[in-house]
Amino acid sequence: MITGNFALLAGLEPAAVEEWYLLVYADAYEWVELPNTHGMALFADGGVMASKPYAASGAYINRMSDYCRGCAFDHKAKSGERACPFNFLYWNFLIANRERLKSNPRMGLVYSNVKKLSETEREAIEEQARQFLDGLES
Repeated sequence: MITGNFALLAGLEPAAVEEWYLLVYADAYEWVELPNTHGMALFADGGVMASKPYAASGAYINRMSDYCRGCAFDHKAKSGERACPFNFLYWNFLIANRERLKSNPRMGLVYSNVKKLSETEREAIEEQARQFLDGLES
């Protein structure tokens, strides 16, 4: 869930992620891995396998796991020096894909929260996500 979520939020190339999973996990079989990765984790099939993207923020990861225990990042902050990268990547993903996803009935609550972001907050999220993603490429 965590690596697939990161790949979705970071906009990684689905074929590269799928190949990586097949190479890294000894028990990965294409007939299982492909629909789970392509359709569910990456939403690369446009909603055939899953009715909405399985995108998650740091707050969700904190609620559903113990990965955040002892982490230096703040799982509640959307942006800023201590913000969890999953948070600004999550909100940036929602902002960037608004036109594509806003009519999805399962995304209504999420997009009502996106609407509540101030322009300043939205710009800070987008800038921090851009800097983070640009840093991955270097």
